Amino acid sequence: MRIEELDTPVLTVDLDIMERNLRSLGEYCQTHGLKLRPHTKTHKIPAIAKMQMASGAAGVTVAKVGEAEVMTSAGLDNILIAYPVLGRAKCERLAKLAQHNIIAVSLDSLEVAQGISEAATRSGSKVDLLVEFDVGMRRCGLQSVDAWVRLAQAVDQLSSVRFSGLMFYPGHIWDALSEQSPALENLSQIIEEIQSKAKHSGLNCGVVTGGSTPTAYNSHRVRGLTEIRPGTYVFNDMNETKAGFSQLSDCALKVQVTVVSNAVQGRAMIDGGSKTFSGDRLISGDKQGFGFVTEHPSVLFAAMSEEHGHLDLGASDRVGVGERLSIIPNHVCACVNMHNQIYYHRNGVVEGSWTVEGRGKLQ
Repeated sequence: MRIEELDTPVLTVDLDIMERNLRSLGEYCQTHGLKLRPHTKTHKIPAIAKMQMASGAAGVTVAKVGEAEVMTSAGLDNILIAYPVLGRAKCERLAKLAQHNIIAVSLDSLEVAQGISEAATRSGSKVDLLVEFDVGMRRCGLQSVDAWVRLAQAVDQLSSVRFSGLMFYPGHIWDALSEQSPALENLSQIIEEIQSKAKHSGLNCGVVTGGSTPTAYNSHRVRGLTEIRPGTYVFNDMNETKAGFSQLSDCALKVQVTVVSNAVQGRAMIDGGSKTFSGDRLISGDKQGFGFVTEHPSVLFAAMSEEHGHLDLGASDRVGVGERLSIIPNHVCACVNMHNQIYYHRNGVVEGSWTVEGRGKLQ
């Protein structure tokens, strides 16, 4: 079967492109002595996580305990839950996972650390804890180095957990690769200050985990960094491409759709809207449109309703009813989370499909 025969809307992944993406970053990390712990939020598929491990990853990252359960059930180990795990039910599940797997959690409060410690003590397991510092995203993380040290010291005294080091997320850095030096130097200085004060306080800050897809190939310039956690690089998308962090030829995932109407002058409707692509807008480049129509680059994917994608044809030739289109989404992580299946192919020939097993694992 060829991808043109799949019913639409449907997600397809070009294996050759995806494998090239995995190989490229794996080789980069090996060259620069960095550990790679990719965030599986982009794909939520254990089979792809195993391909990342085979391409040099030392472990994987997830956001929720449910996602960690999916990965461990598939035989994956060494998992970082890069999200505070709070509440007795979640902590019990976490502690159970840690009985037979290497599990780490990032946090920024003593309340979270104590809950994990108590659950791990009850289950007889051990959980690694990373204390998060806010380097500019203003989402999670301690706001001062002294506060970070105080929490790290408190974590270090708890039972059934191990203080392992520092976590940060530089998701605010979207400067061009050639213009990231000031931001990366700031990260280096923060890390060095934290490591110095941690050492002075008797703490072993062995792990320093950070990174994102936009900063991935500049990670060697961040002093003290030991591992990176990019996610989007596996597929890439229009946000990364418009910002210059990837090329169209690096985008492995496309949404296959069909034109279902062209009755409105200057418009065409496709059979995928916000329930197919997600509602995420383009946050880079010209910030226009909801995806790139590869067959008609001048056509603007201008708007979406739930089941309709609105194409603004402008001065372009008329797009015919029944025409198949392949669209690169703005934000591939959110797009994948809308679907149960992804079909993979080489040169257009479908080789199989993956179930998005981590979809809906929000707890």
